[in-house]
Amino acid sequence: MNHIMKNWAHVRCRTLLTYIVVLGFPTAASASGGEDDGAETNVSIEYFNVGESKSNVGNAATNTSGVLIEVEYEKGSMTYTFDYERWNYDWNNFETLPFILDTTSAPWSTFETLALGIEYEQEINDQWEFSYYLEAESSFEREMSGSYEYEAGVDFNYEASKTWSYTINVNLEYLDAEGAALGMDLEIEWNHDSKEGWSGEFEISSEFPETHLTYHFTREFSTTMFYNESGTNTIRLSDTSPVIGMQGGYLEDEYNSIGIELGYELTHGGTLSFTVQQNQDRQLSFQDKTGIESVYGLGGAMEAAIGFTFEF
Repeated sequence: MNHIMKNWAHVRCRTLLTYIVVLGFPTAASASGGEDDGAETNVSIEYFNVGESKSNVGNAATNTSGVLIEVEYEKGSMTYTFDYERWNYDWNNFETLPFILDTTSAPWSTFETLALGIEYEQEINDQWEFSYYLEAESSFEREMSGSYEYEAGVDFNYEASKTWSYTINVNLEYLDAEGAALGMDLEIEWNHDSKEGWSGEFEISSEFPETHLTYHFTREFSTTMFYNESGTNTIRLSDTSPVIGMQGGYLEDEYNSIGIELGYELTHGGTLSFTVQQNQDRQLSFQDKTGIESVYGLGGAMEAAIGFTFEF
């Protein structure tokens, strides 16, 4: 039964991806994007660098850096997104790592993620609205086959007052690595539209709770304290990976983060941000083609990031 469910989800999710690419994005691309058509485009670029994280076994270590590019096109009730993410690893003493067979080459050097999404938002009344979305992405070292992840979900948003807002999310995910899974999140926002004083956001997730607390010194300048989960998506490793038994297997590089972000809103819709965070409990979680999992730890490290968002 589980095998049938996985095959059904795989076929249906590939169909959803086809609809996103063929029907959704050409519509966005053909829009004029003029000042009078109500369209809005957001482009966000972030560069991050993680300091040296040492292996809990041996004396290997890695420095990590990367870039995230997000493009969002919104017109009326429809929103279209495209994301690109790249992670780079610079290893030291990798030959002492306990999970590699070929000690003449690093376990990996670069990961990439491509993602497409489409969302429809519908307002029910002054307090209630709902939106549904479809997302498809691929995270891989070299080969893309077997690297796909799909998600379909619905958000129900209730704005109790100008101060409090609640969102319930129900989603169905399908990963080539793990099959189908049902998830649910609850997000609570406080003073979310305010540009003065304090505001906050708390998310109770089926994966990891996240907290953000923001203070606006002025309408333009703010600082946000946060605690969340960071790291890569589920990465499809190379067919020639030197990691023992993981040729074509999967990896997640995950850690918990606590930090602070400074943000400044420029004129004409631009925003600059600078983030410093401490990463801890970092784990490299492997899963081979048979579903057997293994975990290796890396030490904590500081991370810094700079970002720029522009609206037009």
